[in-house]
Amino acid sequence: MIQHAVQQYQQTAVMTANNVQLIVLLYDSAVQSLELAREGILQNNHHDKARFLGRAVAIVSELSNVLDFEQGGDISRSLNRLYQYMLTEFLQANLRNDLHHLEGPLRCLSTLREGWQTIARQQAGPQTVGR
Repeated sequence: MIQHAVQQYQQTAVMTANNVQLIVLLYDSAVQSLELAREGILQNNHHDKARFLGRAVAIVSELSNVLDFEQGGDISRSLNRLYQYMLTEFLQANLRNDLHHLEGPLRCLSTLREGWQTIARQQAGPQTVGR
């Protein structure tokens, strides 16, 4: 019952999110997936490690695929290099069963998420007290 409510909440959050909020949700999901993959490595659970690394790969790949190099210019190129670095580290973490390859990508994703969260807050504008 609770899991269904959580899934319903997550689905509603995605369906009502604007583009910036959606990016924040993607970063949240990527970070969560890497943390779960790290747990899989620590517990020597190859199935969970592979499943959650696969989820992180899918998210970061999609973030990379939607970059607009014409409008984004240097920022898009820098993000693309960063995403490619992360994908390489995910592969190494999977092949070597080594959680150290997740540390850099986790830091990068967390930092990028904070930046996008700041943008989302700025777009939302000042909130009325009591709401």
